[in-house]
Amino acid sequence: MKRIISVILFLIGLFIIIHLFYYEKKIKEISQQIYVEKSVEIKKLFNDEVEQKFGRTSALTYLLSKDPILIEALLTNNTQLLDYSETIKNIEKYGGYNHLWIQVIDKKGYSFHRSWTNKIGDHAASARIDIQDMIKNPQPMQGISTGRFDMTFKTMLPLFHQNEFVGMIEVISKFNSIAQLFKEKNIEPLFVLHESYTKRFIKPFSGLFIGNNYVSNLNASKELMKEVEQFGLEKFLYIQDYMLYKHYMVTTEQIKDVHGGEMGFFIFFINEKDIPKKLIYDFTVDYFYKLIIIGVILLLILLYWTKSTYAKNLALEVENKTSKIKKQQEQLKELLTIYDKNVIFSQTDTKGVITHASSAFCKISGYDKNELIGKPHSIVRHPDMPKEIFQEMWEIIKQGKIWEGEVKNLKKDGKGFYWVDAEIQPVYDKQKNIVGYSAVRQDITDSKEIEEIQREIIFTMGSIGESRSEETGNHVKRVSEYSKILALKYGMSFEEAQMIAQASPMHDIGKVGIADSILKKPGKLDDQERQIMQTHVDIGYNMLKNSERSLLKTAAIIAHEHHEKWDGTGYPRGLKEEQIHIYGRITALADVFDALGSNRCYKEAWKLEDVLEFIKNQKGKHFDPHLVDIFFENLKEFLEVRDSFKD
Repeated sequence: MKRIISVILFLIGLFIIIHLFYYEKKIKEISQQIYVEKSVEIKKLFNDEVEQKFGRTSALTYLLSKDPILIEALLTNNTQLLDYSETIKNIEKYGGYNHLWIQVIDKKGYSFHRSWTNKIGDHAASARIDIQDMIKNPQPMQGISTGRFDMTFKTMLPLFHQNEFVGMIEVISKFNSIAQLFKEKNIEPLFVLHESYTKRFIKPFSGLFIGNNYVSNLNASKELMKEVEQFGLEKFLYIQDYMLYKHYMVTTEQIKDVHGGEMGFFIFFINEKDIPKKLIYDFTVDYFYKLIIIGVILLLILLYWTKSTYAKNLALEVENKTSKIKKQQEQLKELLTIYDKNVIFSQTDTKGVITHASSAFCKISGYDKNELIGKPHSIVRHPDMPKEIFQEMWEIIKQGKIWEGEVKNLKKDGKGFYWVDAEIQPVYDKQKNIVGYSAVRQDITDSKEIEEIQREIIFTMGSIGESRSEETGNHVKRVSEYSKILALKYGMSFEEAQMIAQASPMHDIGKVGIADSILKKPGKLDDQERQIMQTHVDIGYNMLKNSERSLLKTAAIIAHEHHEKWDGTGYPRGLKEEQIHIYGRITALADVFDALGSNRCYKEAWKLEDVLEFIKNQKGKHFDPHLVDIFFENLKEFLEVRDSFKD
């Protein structure tokens, strides 16, 4: 027995050594390989795009050089003949270029035409070696260069008339289309110019800088630029293969000037989560598979080595282990059965047609498997669920991502329903193609019913506040619906708009603390009574403010601020404009619109045209101007709500 224990300890030690000195090292090597390959891929993509841009720019320059008017203008020294404004507009519109520049230079090196400025006639050759070279030896030139405005692609072609050199045309394009391509691939680009070239600029085109280094791509991330500057730009300029920075893998491509000096640095940031790690997963699976095989072989050798002494014990042990394995298999079958019975699971093809459904899914939905399989998943969709939620879900899972959310489903009988907390993710084949989707759900019907009860309680509490002043429960329903419309049209998410709709009925809950003699007074309140009435906003706020529930926190804000006014003349704190929470601004407009059009103990209902005129006059005074615009743009919806919940 001691010998067996010694061998086992030896094997464990051997496993630890292999794991530390082989597995960990190999994982590091594979990770480096993945990063290096990704770096090479990004650099190749960049260089391919640069090559294509050179090709397109050269072709464009060639076409422009064949314009006979261009030759005539140079021969007659008539700059008025050249006008490329319409040509540039069409090229930018149909050719994928933006900010294209064209320059014509005569045979002596003087600027003859510039598309971006009226300033011409200067001796461009005195400032540029390439122009001098073109005059000495007229032949096509192209390259990446910097002038006084930007880092650009440049193509120059000589112009001839009857085999005599008469000048040259130059087309200059920028890097923004390449930068946009990388943005679309979820790669953040920073195209940085060397400091020595930046000093030459007189009017930088993009206006972006990291320290003393110019950034040429207009779509550069300002947040990333700030991080790079804080961390140190130098650390990013001379990366050989790649560098890991926070959650990014960073790689850099350099471009030299004609003298071999440093000119441009093209830095690319890719989020590590966007880098496939399949090689690591495959190696890990293969490693542990081989380890298990080796372990089994060593165990068999150990058994064989010790069989003469421990044959009976080993046989008994093998028998016991075999029995355990059978039990585990049986337990596994039981677990799978339990999983099928208790986990609401389904699988679909790429079109959402159900290919598998668990027993738990059948039980909760009321369908049997034959009724579900082959049917679209919309068979259980409840009409209460907004279409936007399912559109968002499809957009996410088609991108290979996981969608999580709460879904209300309809049972087979068409009346019953149930709520689930769902997690939906893609299913891949070996070629990493999406072949379907799987969904695991948890039944949350009970908790959702509790939420519904909470909402009903909140609505009832709001109705109590209104009924004390002899206002109907339909007032809070209308205010709730008005608030939801305003929130959605304002640009809030469906969830936040729903929260405001559920909380707005509590806006006058503080009225429970106001005496009936004031609350139900038919006539006009005096100053003292008005001050007491105004305390209902503080009473409501103090009732709700200490709750940790987001719904009640929202209700507290609304109760406290729905009588504040845009111009600062409201109460209780005289807040002004955006000092007033958007929840308060929304409920204020919804409340006043409904209150003016309703009978109260102290007034008759206003005519609709008078209510609308009042709201229009109070734009920028009582109400947020933007919300008033939203109100009138969607007036039809508000009137439909008013007619649906009449007193």
